[in-house]
Amino acid sequence: MPSRVGSAAVGEAINSPRELAPIVKEGYLWKRGEYIRNWRARYYTLRADGSFLGFKSKIESQASAEIQNDFMLQQDVTVVAEEKPKPNTFIVQGVILRGMPVDRMYNVESSEDREEWINAIRGVVDGLKSGNWKNLFNEFGEREMSMYDVSLLNSLSEGKHNLPANWTVRPLQLSDYNKGFLELLSQKNDVGNISRSEFSSLFHKMASSPPSYFVTVVEDTSSNRVIATATLFTEFQFNHSNHMIGWIRDFVIDDLEDKTRLKDLLSNLLMDLGEKTGHIRIENSSMFQNNKDGEI
Repeated sequence: MPSRVGSAAVGEAINSPRELAPIVKEGYLWKRGEYIRNWRARYYTLRADGSFLGFKSKIESQASAEIQNDFMLQQDVTVVAEEKPKPNTFIVQGVILRGMPVDRMYNVESSEDREEWINAIRGVVDGLKSGNWKNLFNEFGEREMSMYDVSLLNSLSEGKHNLPANWTVRPLQLSDYNKGFLELLSQKNDVGNISRSEFSSLFHKMASSPPSYFVTVVEDTSSNRVIATATLFTEFQFNHSNHMIGWIRDFVIDDLEDKTRLKDLLSNLLMDLGEKTGHIRIENSSMFQNNKDGEI
């Protein structure tokens, strides 16, 4: 438990041979049934051309498996935030299903995650009105896209987020190119001169295809700078009992008094994140003294 004109037909983003629109936002949503009023978790991808597709899991969304919810945004879609029947609910009004406008109700685990979904949906609708989803993605998606679904972090123990008020833990974002992320990495490795377009291309590859990269950062919001980072890297393995494994690596912490504390925080969060995302065994490379990935 991570989404981004005109009057395109339902399912066009999947079935059309034309260019596949990039994902603006993706992640798990609880969708309320239309007839049986229960809640079901679905992994949704929102693309810049308005396609809004729900799958049973993230893995099925990447494998183009059976679509559980095949919706298309259109110019008249509105989004309304609600606190009933559950906190952090929102309703998408006028989404197209089989050629007809319908309303659908969703729920997420935090108000921050709900705000991100609402902003993403409204941004795509603005693109429908302007008639150019590519410009929308450049202006909106480049700024807002995260490496993975922020709700995964928000659902973990709040006690691990005991940081100064101006520090926030979150997934890597495309906008971190301008917040010193590469400069921070250069403290450990020779990063070289990576252009914004190169950064964006690699970011999208890491965010959209297996294996999974949960690049996590700590931002000092008072200076808009990334001050710490670590990565949970996950992959499959041939093992009948532990077929999924995760590695915690690439710790880089700025020269701060709380350096050890930040490393422990990131390590614990990513261990919990690995377990939450279904990876049965998590190896923390920082536990091994002679492993370069454990350096800070």
